[in-house]
Amino acid sequence: MASIPNEWIGSVYLFMHSDSTSLGLKYETEKLLIYKTLRDALSAFSRNSPDSLEILKVLKSDPHLILHLKFHGEDNCLRFLQDYRNRKVHQYIQEQLSRCLDMESLQVFLELKVDNEKLDVILDEEEKCLNHIFLFKPTYVKDEDLVQLERNFTNLSLESKYPTQNNTSPTFPLGDSTQGSLPLPLQSFPEPSTFHFQEQIYADKPLTSEHQQRFATLVGKSWKKVGRSLKKNCRALEDPVIDNLAFEFDKDGLYEQAYQLLRRFIDGEGKKATLKRLVDALVECELNVIAEKLLAVEEK
Repeated sequence: MASIPNEWIGSVYLFMHSDSTSLGLKYETEKLLIYKTLRDALSAFSRNSPDSLEILKVLKSDPHLILHLKFHGEDNCLRFLQDYRNRKVHQYIQEQLSRCLDMESLQVFLELKVDNEKLDVILDEEEKCLNHIFLFKPTYVKDEDLVQLERNFTNLSLESKYPTQNNTSPTFPLGDSTQGSLPLPLQSFPEPSTFHFQEQIYADKPLTSEHQQRFATLVGKSWKKVGRSLKKNCRALEDPVIDNLAFEFDKDGLYEQAYQLLRRFIDGEGKKATLKRLVDALVECELNVIAEKLLAVEEK
């Protein structure tokens, strides 16, 4: 959607979970199917404005599956909040996921959050909800993984529309779409990346909640210094984000401030928020001892 001056843009996290299954684990194993189901379900609430509601990122924090939603237009956002308050969003998402996962008795629970603010308890205060969403500006564009899934939908649609003679089953293209679509059994996978630290080789990987917890436990008051190192290549941590985190979580202590710093880094960078980048930041801040402890339980 083209950007225009004074355009109303905001975002919110939609948390969802079920007592009968782990939606996060289901998403891991059936990502293409579940993402399409959720995207199509939410698009039903964008009325005649298909660009008014966008899924920027899908996050997993057991037992929750979390969607970061971006809204274009105050009226569009307000209509979504009204449908959500009337539980139309809950009912439709539950129906679609139930059909998608073939689970008739599936119950899905939803919750809207902006940082630590739970919007479900103030849904009757529409202006307040809109203000929270408006102030929570997204700091990144649509996640690269979701862009690739969208490409997959397009490719599958084209294959369905123009089937080849010998093609009896759909193929799922992986990686860059310019490389062509190989059937899944023939697709080659890249070697996992590694990095060196103190003459040891470690497997690089996206940061997890476990890394967040270890970092927050170890880093203490140096968390802001590490944050300033990370922000050099992370728009999500650009000023005044780090100072705002320090103020917002001041009463919660250093652990929570450090934890929230990495959460913002991971949310902003997705799979590019890797262990190597965190270790590099620690080394730059002369916190090698913390890097050693962080890597102590990692595979070499």
